[in-house]
Amino acid sequence: MRLKVYAYLFCLALPLPGTAAEPADARYAAVSALGALNGVALQCRYLDQVRRMKAAVVTNVPKERSFGLAFDEATNEAFMAFIRNGDVCPPHEALERKVGHAVDELVEAVSNQR
Repeated sequence: MRLKVYAYLFCLALPLPGTAAEPADARYAAVSALGALNGVALQCRYLDQVRRMKAAVVTNVPKERSFGLAFDEATNEAFMAFIRNGDVCPPHEALERKVGHAVDELVEAVSNQR
C-alpha cells in the first residue's frame, strides 16, 4: 500500500504538458519579449504597434492558453514597471524597429519548433 502512495506522489510531481517545462522553450521567450514591448506600447499609446504585436501572436503562435498567459503577464509586468520607474516613452520609430525585430524573432522561434 505504501508503495502505491509513493508512486502516486511521484506521478503528481512530474511536469504535465503546458506547465513548468515549457517556459524554457524559445517560443515562450519570444512571446514574453513581445509582451514586454506591448506593455510599453500600451503605456505610450502606440496602438498601431499594440495591434501589430497582437496580430503577430495570433497569427504565428500555437493556440495554447499558456502562450496567451505568457504574453499577458509580460505585458502587465512591463506596463507596471514603466509606471513604477517613471520611464519616458521612446520615439515611435524606435519602438517600431524593436517590435519588428521581436516579431521576426517570434516567427523564427515558432518555425524552429515545428
